[in-house]
Amino acid sequence: MNKIQNPEDSESGIHKVEGIILEKLFVRSNEQTPLTSDSELREILTETSDSVNFDIAIENLIVAGFVSRIGDNEFQITMNGSEEHSRRTNADVLF
Repeated sequence: MNKIQNPEDSESGIHKVEGIILEKLFVRSNEQTPLTSDSELREILTETSDSVNFDIAIENLIVAGFVSRIGDNEFQITMNGSEEHSRRTNADVLF
C-alpha cells in the first residue's frame, strides 16, 4: 500500500518554500540584482505563511548547490540553481 502524501505534510511545505526561494532569486538574477537579503526572502514567505520552513529550505538549497550564501545574510542563485528552477518549472513542481 502506497503512502498518500498529505498536502500539508512538512516535506511538501519545505519543497514549496524551496520553490518560492528559487523563484525569487531567479527573478532577481534576471533583473541584474542577484543578491537578496535574508529579511527580503522571509518577507515574501510570511505572505504565504510558510516562513516556519524557511531555515530548512534555504539550507537544503545551499547544500544542493542551488543557492550561495554571501556574507551573513544575503543569498544568490547559482548556475545549478537556475537549472533546477527551469527543471522544476518544466516539470510543474516549482511550488
